[in-house]
Amino acid sequence: MSREKKITRHTIGTGEPQPFSFLGVVSAEPDYRLSVMINRHLGTDLRRCNEDIIIASPAGTQLFSRFSPENRAFSLVSNRSGGSVLLRKLKNIDYLLVPGEVQERKETEQLAASLRLIPEITAVFIFDSCDNTDRNLSLLTL
Repeated sequence: MSREKKITRHTIGTGEPQPFSFLGVVSAEPDYRLSVMINRHLGTDLRRCNEDIIIASPAGTQLFSRFSPENRAFSLVSNRSGGSVLLRKLKNIDYLLVPGEVQERKETEQLAASLRLIPEITAVFIFDSCDNTDRNLSLLTL
């Protein structure tokens, strides 16, 4: 007689973040002024975070500012620091609005439509993390 052994399977995560949609915002306003405008328009409380994105390279250290409300529903990240760009393929985008949780496409589209109503925002684009292969994309998630 053969005995059946019970097979136990373990799943090991890859460490890769779940795919998410994020917004690219084009505006000539500085980050602190844009955060105030978004606060007024959406009724949120975006504030400067202590967890800024820091990238060290041979050319020096680059600091990309991050603004987030206390509930971390989303964060506003600057895509520019001096002459450097956080996501090189999106070099014409000034700011990135990244959700704290995975949102449905419809919610992301509604947020984009709402942000387009702010006069100081020139354009808002919706991007999918699966379509962008930039190595710094993983730094956007909190």
